[in-house]
Amino acid sequence: MSKFASTTLLGLAAGASGTVVMAGTSFIMRRMIEPDQPISKTHYEAVVEWVAGKGDGTPNMEVEQRIRIGEMTHLGFGALWGALFALRYRNKDINPLALGAVYGTALWAGAFGGYMPALGITKSIAEMDTYERSRTLLCHFMYATGTFTFLKAFRRE
Repeated sequence: MSKFASTTLLGLAAGASGTVVMAGTSFIMRRMIEPDQPISKTHYEAVVEWVAGKGDGTPNMEVEQRIRIGEMTHLGFGALWGALFALRYRNKDINPLALGAVYGTALWAGAFGGYMPALGITKSIAEMDTYERSRTLLCHFMYATGTFTFLKAFRRE
């Protein structure tokens, strides 16, 4: 297998594992803060609804279907970013904590400060309450840190 292909596959796996870390962090935070409340629609479910509604946000699918497609979309998106990170840093020594802070913040700012509110999918960072803002930022930090930790641990030189 070529170096490019093996690096890409490693990145896909790293990004998927980072996404699982991110989702777990979000779930734990939601259960700690609001243990008796049902978990509301996730941001990636809102993306799926937006796409399925042809951009007008009209929900036209069953809740269970939206949840499952949303989870798979999020996993795929995280895996894609992981592959891009792996290719970008394939020949460099990486510090998962430092890169996690930088890239996690950048991904969060790009999503919630940029394209998702611009498309009308979610609230902007300024419109979020303190809890949602801190939860989503921490989750993106955990995603990037988990992804870079996986890359560092499993990369073969």
